[in-house]
Amino acid sequence: MVNFIITEKEMFNRINLVRCKIALGFVTTAIVVYFVGMDSIVNQHYAFSVWLHVLAGIVWIGLLYYFNFVQVPAMGAALADSDGPGPAAIGKYIAPRALLWFRMAAATTWILGLVLLALQSRGMDGIIGAFTLAQGYQVIGIGAWMGTIMAFNVWFIIWPNQQKILGMKDASAEEIATAKKNAALASSINVILSVPMLLTMIAWH
Repeated sequence: MVNFIITEKEMFNRINLVRCKIALGFVTTAIVVYFVGMDSIVNQHYAFSVWLHVLAGIVWIGLLYYFNFVQVPAMGAALADSDGPGPAAIGKYIAPRALLWFRMAAATTWILGLVLLALQSRGMDGIIGAFTLAQGYQVIGIGAWMGTIMAFNVWFIIWPNQQKILGMKDASAEEIATAKKNAALASSINVILSVPMLLTMIAWH
């Protein structure tokens, strides 16, 4: 006979799963939409895409700030603490997972940004207008360029260098030292660009 009784511990363990949190977040959103009567908004492709774009952006920028304001300083402090546990656990268990979410969120945010530009103009005109800074697209165009630079930094500078730093790719001590500098510079540039980029996004929407 199947036991359908779930203990408090089992319930906590299930809710604590990442996929369960995400699923419950979307289920809760669906409930709110149903009871508040926002069906018409969700059914609009543009509004729905804005929501997903913002959601992905929160994950991306949130992790960007986590790396710069929490993890990197913590790694430095851990290395300087001769009596402490060291940064090995962060490098082995936390950083790879955080970097996966970081990359996926960056790509998702950027792609959805293009989708929004296309939906706004009902074609490629919005994308072309933004990236050429055409009349009426200057504000979002600047934001689009900043977002593109940031996404490029994530995938083609930060991630390849982090692979060397975390030992995912073979690298000499000299290459690792260079990788740390390159990753730190690209990450710092992204933090700086994120502030005006968020302003342009809010101003346009």
